[in-house]
Amino acid sequence: MTWFFLFFLSIGLIKEGKCRDNEDFPFRNISLDWSIRVDDLISRLTPHEIIDQMAYGGGWNDGVTPPIPRLNILPYSWGTECLRGDISENSTGFPQAINLASTWNKQLVKSIANATAYEVHAHYNVYRREGLYGVHRGLSCFSPVINIMRHPLWGRNQETYGECPYLSGMFAIYFVHGLQGPLSARYLNTNAGCKHFDAHNGPENIPLSRFSFNVQISEFDWRSTFLPAFHACVNAGSYGIMCSYNSINGIPSCANNRLLTDILRRGMNFTGYIVSDDDALVFINIEHHYVNTNEEAAIIALEAGVNLELADSPDATMFELLHKAYDEGKINHQILIERVKPLMYTRMRLGEFDPIEMNDYNKISMDIIQSDLHRNLARQITLQSFVLLKNQENLLPIHNPNRFSNVLFLGPMSNNPIQQYGDYSPIVDPYYVTTPLSSLQDCFLNTSYNEACLDGTRCLNYNQTDIINYLKINVFDLIILSLGTGQAIEGEGNDRVSMNLPNNQSQLLEDVLNTINSNKTKILLLIISGAPVDIQLAEESNQIQAIVQLGFGAQELGEALKMAIIGDGISKFGRLPYTWPNKLSDLPGDITRYDMTSGFTYRYSNVEPLYRFGYGLSYSSFFYYDLSFNATNIKPGDGLTIYFNIKNIGQRISDEVIEIYLSIHLKNTSLANVSLAQLVDFERISDINPAEIILYQTIIKPEQMAVYIDGKGFLILPATLEFKIGNFIEPYLSGDVIIDGDSYYVGQYISYASI
Repeated sequence: MTWFFLFFLSIGLIKEGKCRDNEDFPFRNISLDWSIRVDDLISRLTPHEIIDQMAYGGGWNDGVTPPIPRLNILPYSWGTECLRGDISENSTGFPQAINLASTWNKQLVKSIANATAYEVHAHYNVYRREGLYGVHRGLSCFSPVINIMRHPLWGRNQETYGECPYLSGMFAIYFVHGLQGPLSARYLNTNAGCKHFDAHNGPENIPLSRFSFNVQISEFDWRSTFLPAFHACVNAGSYGIMCSYNSINGIPSCANNRLLTDILRRGMNFTGYIVSDDDALVFINIEHHYVNTNEEAAIIALEAGVNLELADSPDATMFELLHKAYDEGKINHQILIERVKPLMYTRMRLGEFDPIEMNDYNKISMDIIQSDLHRNLARQITLQSFVLLKNQENLLPIHNPNRFSNVLFLGPMSNNPIQQYGDYSPIVDPYYVTTPLSSLQDCFLNTSYNEACLDGTRCLNYNQTDIINYLKINVFDLIILSLGTGQAIEGEGNDRVSMNLPNNQSQLLEDVLNTINSNKTKILLLIISGAPVDIQLAEESNQIQAIVQLGFGAQELGEALKMAIIGDGISKFGRLPYTWPNKLSDLPGDITRYDMTSGFTYRYSNVEPLYRFGYGLSYSSFFYYDLSFNATNIKPGDGLTIYFNIKNIGQRISDEVIEIYLSIHLKNTSLANVSLAQLVDFERISDINPAEIILYQTIIKPEQMAVYIDGKGFLILPATLEFKIGNFIEPYLSGDVIIDGDSYYVGQYISYASI
């Protein structure tokens, strides 16, 4: 492109003030309404300038929007990743998204998003002053990921908030608000971009490529499972949405007019911008073969609703072909104006066209990165994300570490700082990274360390004889066995082939159990993974006293683990945001099957899992009692208030995660598929003292009582509402409310989640 040759010259002219004085242009007049300013700016752009502003959404360092020197407009970098921290170098390493979901703590997730935004803006301020543009140097985040975790083998499960549309939707709302800042503020801190729209839930590469995969999905599953979290994201005010690689029922997402225009813009009232996933537009042609030429791919994506293209190279940038298409009359000026509007509005709300000194976010310094505030925040959310799966004989907490005179740290995840991060991690100074070994070894009198797998989590280089002999020769009071996956095993573009622990890790587990003397040695098993692995053997074995799922805890994993298991026993554990199957064959199909009602996730499965959705133990116990409702008979469209009490009947201070599930029993059972249970409310209450009583109340909104009826939309129908408190399989409390009266229309699309 010719603008590349003028890039540095134009930047220099702008910085030296040699461009014409254009401060009187209405688009720079801060007293005018945003829409007037945007319209003025766009009116000054030629069609070809508009195309260039839409063609460069990032993907490679020169893939930034070009400057427009005559208007004193600088380049802009769109491609920034903010999944759980700024992916740029020298950032605080917050835990992976699946860990955030495991906390079941909405406010803490918002705090992480806000801290991420501050670090992104701190980097941006440096880049802006130095005139640097490129990947991960802007303020527009391609985050959060709100796809539904549907199958344990999908490589990107770790980036999601789990398998529940309501849980995912709630976290989407809080994360978007955290990234963007107060709704009443003049400026955004950063802007959110929820992805991947839609039904993008695997496979990545096994057995088929995500670049060409066609999701075959029913209208019921689409509207009831895969669209609601995105509706919540839209309602939260996200400025961006990313369309996905896959096709839906034969139409590529980024070429899908029904998805992007009929559903997203008209059905959900989205007014922001749609960015393609990386190279998704060229894949419309070369992978999906939906069109015959790259130019057709560019045109059909534009007409479907795409505003911005993300591509990996100039050769893969399809929107550049719109120049020729415009000159030949294949597209008109008006569609270009409509598509570029949300882009310029977003940049305007980020403060780009206002005086720098007006925006307090421009004062954020690099001191915020790895500050005590952010490191403590990372440690707290990591602590709350661990899930205690088993605690036989009350092995944990370890009040007196000295009772274990000889402790072995064993396994490839004991001291593996890189693999404990997971995908899309910030680049973190190793000085700040803690592991199970580095944080726990000083707690005990004598410790040993044996990685066992000489090639890390892949564990292909494992000498079974050496490990067995090592365990026979040495006697340990406690073995802390750390197993798992890491991004070497699961991640973007990398599905797992089975639920098994990677390669010889399963053998290592068996060798430990077959070799040690259980009368002398206790075992604590730590799992570091983004999704379930097969640990049936560990759960069933009396030789393993405790199991903790750590997820991908990132830089504070070691220190948070120390807080969780050593000392006075304040319980801060989280809960699983997904179902943990016993084995892969318990699922109703492979990763390519999207028929949710056949038995995927807790909402539709009748198979007893190893650990249910929402499962997690505590160091204390709670008693739930006195369930009541503001009414036991309501009309369709009425809200409902629920009340009950919770008492800490254990001996330790503990957090408790309240979970409320709803089963809808329609009077007319032939009308619709209905989930077996649906989470409708949750709350994490911190530091409940022994004998303390909490009175809890919440409002169940009408749309949470709705079911989708083909051809009609979401309706509230005569039914019995069965509420289950604490556990949808064996609830602590349960109660029924009757809905009676004429059906009530809610809408064609719902979010389940709202605040």
